[in-house]
Amino acid sequence: MRFQLISLIAAATALSGCVSVLPEPDAPDALYRIEVARDLTGLNQDLIIREPEAPRLIAGQGIVSEASDGALRLIPGVEWSGSATRQLQLAMIDSFVIGDEGHAVLPELGVVAPFEMASQIKALNLEGNRAVCAMTASVVSTQGRELVARTEISANADAASRSGRDRALALRTAASNCAVQAAEFAISAIPATD
Repeated sequence: MRFQLISLIAAATALSGCVSVLPEPDAPDALYRIEVARDLTGLNQDLIIREPEAPRLIAGQGIVSEASDGALRLIPGVEWSGSATRQLQLAMIDSFVIGDEGHAVLPELGVVAPFEMASQIKALNLEGNRAVCAMTASVVSTQGRELVARTEISANADAASRSGRDRALALRTAASNCAVQAAEFAISAIPATD
């Protein structure tokens, strides 16, 4: 009986060592998404919009601030509601009015389209109270894989205060404006149908 009691105490002690001593991750106070700034018409051919490429820190859910010495830090308490690159892609697609002659679609749909747009995010961060979005966008013909047009896009917005919320809202505004500029570029780059 005594041996069983000692064995039971030893087993309970061993099992308690399996409990994690790591702290729980902090849940953000607020999640933000990149919204459509404007509905655009004039897309005259189908267009596949690829998810933008970006450095891992920018592509994730964290909202990034860059110090004057170049150090990157995550803003505590606020995050994107999903990956920033996916949200930019969806905002570009949603910028087009449904029902136009051409449609902007995700590549996962498997649609064959005459053109596709690829982009690379160069900046999607805060510099103090200024939000900065900068990217390169390219339209390519899918049949011959020829570059049709390429452009640089940038947008800025100033935060109302140093609070994480106001800075996140400013970055959302800058990102939304980048998405609209990319959509406008696609409309102007795709040649008119005969």
